[in-house]
Amino acid sequence: MKLNVLNEPKDSYTGGKSSLCPGCGHDQISNVIINAAWENGIEPHRVAKMSGIGCSSKTPAYYLGKSHGFNTVHGRMPSVTTGAYTINKDLLYIGVSGDGDSASIGIGQLIHAIRR
Repeated sequence: MKLNVLNEPKDSYTGGKSSLCPGCGHDQISNVIINAAWENGIEPHRVAKMSGIGCSSKTPAYYLGKSHGFNTVHGRMPSVTTGAYTINKDLLYIGVSGDGDSASIGIGQLIHAIRR
């Protein structure tokens, strides 16, 4: 079994079984996050996973099972994540958002997060 720099196997970076549609892009994003965190030796308990509402709100359960997670109000993930980071800079924050959450109701939030 291959271990990372923290002597952890990759399966310790996974979460629950996905209930998303086969071929969903969110599952691929979750897999990339698992690989990146494992390869870089990021301790899961030092990660906060932030999401909005909709399919993206499910994805934090599918990776880094030993990390923190928070579902925000629809379209407000960027602002809530910015606020959480302002208060606690010791955690690494990952924000996951879907099309409606980012490009519809949340477009203003996304633009201002980029500006910040």
